[in-house]
Amino acid sequence: MSVTTLDVRFRDVTGGPQLYGFPPPELLPRLRWLGGDYSALLARDLELGLRRQDPGTRLRAVRCESDPLVTTAGVDRSGVPRAQDASFALEVLLLDGMGCSWRLRGRWTYAGRDLGTLHASVTHHWRILAADRV
Repeated sequence: MSVTTLDVRFRDVTGGPQLYGFPPPELLPRLRWLGGDYSALLARDLELGLRRQDPGTRLRAVRCESDPLVTTAGVDRSGVPRAQDASFALEVLLLDGMGCSWRLRGRWTYAGRDLGTLHASVTHHWRILAADRV
């Protein structure tokens, strides 16, 4: 989808933000550690993070601009990946707490550590590359 497809001037969305361009989970077996609906998880985590900064923020749409980049950061002795990172190039449309419309571009990254063990953990971070009022 092109950028203009997202530029719909934020019509009301029932049930959460519109999600575009995310490959189906079955095509990304290396992302199983994020669960079956990784795009909904990502949208929820992103919105929660944005709301911590501005409680009135409303996430309207999220577009994955390319296939996620999944890298293995560590394997155990038998060669099983135990540490992986998944990075997503995103375009995000939102309304801030003042009602202003914004388009953010950036990289959302999940870092999974000790995957497949009792000590498994997943953290995430967001790096904004551009923020434009629209």
